Amino acid sequence: MKNNQCIVMGYLFTSLLIIIVTASQLSAESDEESYFKIFERKGMILAASRIFNINPLYLSAVIYTERTKNYDWTDEAFDEVIARVGQNSSIGFAQVKMKTAYFIERQLSDSTSKFYCGKKYEHILGGSKTPFKLIEKLKTDSLNILYAAAYLRLIQSFWGNKGYSIDNKPEIIGSLYQLGLFYPNGKVREPHFYPKPNEFGENVEKSLNLFEIFNNENSSLFRN
Repeated sequence: MKNNQCIVMGYLFTSLLIIIVTASQLSAESDEESYFKIFERKGMILAASRIFNINPLYLSAVIYTERTKNYDWTDEAFDEVIARVGQNSSIGFAQVKMKTAYFIERQLSDSTSKFYCGKKYEHILGGSKTPFKLIEKLKTDSLNILYAAAYLRLIQSFWGNKGYSIDNKPEIIGSLYQLGLFYPNGKVREPHFYPKPNEFGENVEKSLNLFEIFNNENSSLFRN
């Protein structure tokens, strides 16, 4: 009897797993969908890029890579729910993690931090007093994109202030966006000569090239 139950449970689990995987593949966001959604939010991306003095094509490429490589129907269905029970979930259009968003807010306003970007950025995002207020902010596309832009500014300023500018290295900016500024053991990823991109960063560079080609064909893209 127990063997039969195990067989049935195994069958149900396998079937459920197949359904989830299939649904994920069928519902994953396509390259075309990601392009279209980014172009729809062109004004938001341009505004955020101006505010934080970053390259809008870099920001677009990072968001595009995040959505095409790491985003599917499960994110849209469960990310907010997971965040509301206190987990470090990714939320919104640029898939910004809760802990990353808190980190960004703190570093922008803390002039003693090694990640401080300068006085002109101090009060742009403010501070979220509760997780629920932060979730609501990250659910808003324009603010979510602003947090992503702020993170690129933190990354670029941190490296630039140490004497290792990566302002013209989208593959490194993308790698650090995905990896974070800290190793799993809590140690800071210190800037250095000749940084190497990871797979995410390489995809950012490749998608950047695609955006540049598309920009040449469509003069309105990212033009003032």
